[in-house]
Amino acid sequence: MPAPAPDPVFRTKREVALGALEKAIRVGRYAPGQSLRQIQLVQDLGVGSTPVREAVLELLARGILVQESHRSVRVAELDLDRLRNIYRVRALLETEAARLGTARISARAIGDMRARLNDMIAAKRKGDSEAAIHADFDFRHLLYAAAENPILLDLIQQSWNLFPGSILWNIPGRIGQSIKEHREIYDAVRRRDPTAAAHAVEKHLLSAFAALEKHVSAFARRSGGAAAARGGDR
Repeated sequence: MPAPAPDPVFRTKREVALGALEKAIRVGRYAPGQSLRQIQLVQDLGVGSTPVREAVLELLARGILVQESHRSVRVAELDLDRLRNIYRVRALLETEAARLGTARISARAIGDMRARLNDMIAAKRKGDSEAAIHADFDFRHLLYAAAENPILLDLIQQSWNLFPGSILWNIPGRIGQSIKEHREIYDAVRRRDPTAAAHAVEKHLLSAFAALEKHVSAFARRSGGAAAARGGDR
């Protein structure tokens, strides 16, 4: 007889609200600097006001949201120093997870990584950045979960939720570059070379941060120029 299907993992309403809000920020549904009101979040996320309030408090504590008024918060703006620290932590965690995961990953999971890489390529052709984000998330999760260290995996997932990664996918040329870097990661995993996989992950993260740094700096210059122009018009 086939084994019974595992029971679905129970999630509290707070956990559902928190997961939905984190995902909405991560995929860019709510942009950096965007104001959010509780009534809007209740409608958007499809959960009650109490779990939404608890989720908002959690993200305020993490610095992902910033308090604006009694009933309003906003998504934290991008800050280069904060991004740099996030990527330093990610590099420490994800290179270790890649090293451990490559040594233990199953042939089936390697095949699933190849499928997610193909999904990224297909999403790029269609111009579907949200599908590319999901495929990228699943690709990395497959490798890091193979490390069989749930605490390490949880810390990595927390670091992913510290800023909206969708911004990267909207930088011209970044999706194509990311796909090249994912191929390098996949090739190292397929060869079962933990050192090469860790190096490829580190290279990918350094490349991603360099693109973000350039993008954020350019945005700050444009914003500063616009503000100066408005001031000169007064």
